[in-house]
Amino acid sequence: MISNRSLLWRVIVLALVSAVVLVACSAQRSDLEPTVDPLDAIRTQIQVGNYDSARAALEELLGRDPDDPEAHFQLGLVYFNLGNLQLAEDHFRRALTLDPARAAAVHHNLGVLAYQVGDNETAVAEFQAALEIEPDDADTHYQLGATYLLQAFPLDASAPDSELLFSAESQFARALEIAPGKPEALVGMANVYMLRNDMQQAVSLLEDAVTSAPEMREALFALGRAYAAVGEVDQARTTLQRFLETDPPAMWAQQGEEMLRELSGGSTD
Repeated sequence: MISNRSLLWRVIVLALVSAVVLVACSAQRSDLEPTVDPLDAIRTQIQVGNYDSARAALEELLGRDPDDPEAHFQLGLVYFNLGNLQLAEDHFRRALTLDPARAAAVHHNLGVLAYQVGDNETAVAEFQAALEIEPDDADTHYQLGATYLLQAFPLDASAPDSELLFSAESQFARALEIAPGKPEALVGMANVYMLRNDMQQAVSLLEDAVTSAPEMREALFALGRAYAAVGEVDQARTTLQRFLETDPPAMWAQQGEEMLRELSGGSTD
């Protein structure tokens, strides 16, 4: 039987490592000047979230040139954001076949796809493959750390696996060496400390993360929990309210509201 504590920690772990980071660009096209690259406008559409328009433009482009690797890569990003992970994977793999030079970016994104569907073993393998090509990529170190963190504390566990927790810590530390202050890595490292019951250190890291990324729901959720654990009730309530204002997914919102009720003596008013 799964304990309430184990379930709560699992929700916290999921929240803390949910900030997936896709590689948005791969190898640059060398046959066109940037000012005339038709993909520039499409990349802008993707950046601002116009995924349907970007999909239509990319499909039109591939209708004219079905072997454009960057178009396949960008279409993989679009389908990921539209929630069609199978088509995203198909286009990432097609990009890799057409241009092996973009292998690091493709392996990273395939790792993210596997991570999203809970295939952590495949995710680890893909992130490791990406790091063999680009060993100093902070995003990939973060994502590999996040995957180890999920493996360290499966749903039916009563305590985290110490070796996998150390592996997660090592990857987060490497990400922070490469990109000091990276919010996702700070949140990941804070989770390691929380699982070791070192809440003061977790609070310090999470405060840094929230300072640099004030609307990052993963950081706010964790910081509210950490404040509560060290007895900073007013700060915990304020932080959890800020978290709920980010319109989090239902499972996180439920846990946030429950924590807030407990801190408020049974009322969220």
